[in-house]
Amino acid sequence: MNLMIVDDHEIVRDGLAMLLQQSYCIDTKKFATDGYEAIKIAEEFNADLILLDISMPGGLDGLSTIEKLKRLLPETKIVIFSMFDDIAYQKKAYESGADGYLIKQLKRDNLVHSLDLILANKKVFSNQIFEDHQEGESLHELDLPITKREKEVFVLTVSGYSQKDIADKLDISVKTVENHRQKIGEKLGTQKRFEWVDIAKKYNVFQF
Repeated sequence: MNLMIVDDHEIVRDGLAMLLQQSYCIDTKKFATDGYEAIKIAEEFNADLILLDISMPGGLDGLSTIEKLKRLLPETKIVIFSMFDDIAYQKKAYESGADGYLIKQLKRDNLVHSLDLILANKKVFSNQIFEDHQEGESLHELDLPITKREKEVFVLTVSGYSQKDIADKLDISVKTVENHRQKIGEKLGTQKRFEWVDIAKKYNVFQF
C-alpha cells in the first residue's frame, strides 16, 4: 500500500506512520506539511490511502485539499485525521468527498478497525452524517472494535444489568460473561464501567 500523511506536526506524521506500518504492508510512504505540498506530491505519487489534518498552515486546509486530491486521485481513500471532533467538520469532509473522518484521540485498535472499513470501501463518519445523507451508499458508523457477542454484553453492562442477568438474557454462563467483559476491557483500554458509559455515548451504541 502507498501511504501519504499530511500534517504539519512531525511527531504526528512519524508516530502515525509507525503505527500503520505495524498493521499494514506499506510499500511507500510520503509526508506533506500542508495542502499545497500534498497536491504537488499527488501529481506524481499514486497513493492508496491519504490521511490529512484539517488545520494546517499555508492557507489551504485539509477540507479544501480533499476536493483537489480527489480530482487527482479519484480511487484513493482520503481520510481526515483531526483533533476536532465536530459534526460540522465531518459534514464538510463528507460533502467534499472524504472517505472517513477519524479523531486523533482514537485508540490504536479503533483507528485500525476504522481504516480497515474504509479500505473495504465503507465510509466512516458519525451516525448523524448518515441520517443527513440517506443516499444508499455503503456507509458504516464509527463502531467499537469488539465482536457482536461482546457488543451485546457491553450494551447490557452499561445499561446496568448484573452478570447473572446478562447470562440469563443471552443464555450463557456467568463465567462466559466475565470472560467477555475482560476481553472488552482489554480492547477498550479500560475496565471501568463509568468509562464504558462514556464510550457507549461517544459511539452512539444506543439512545440515552
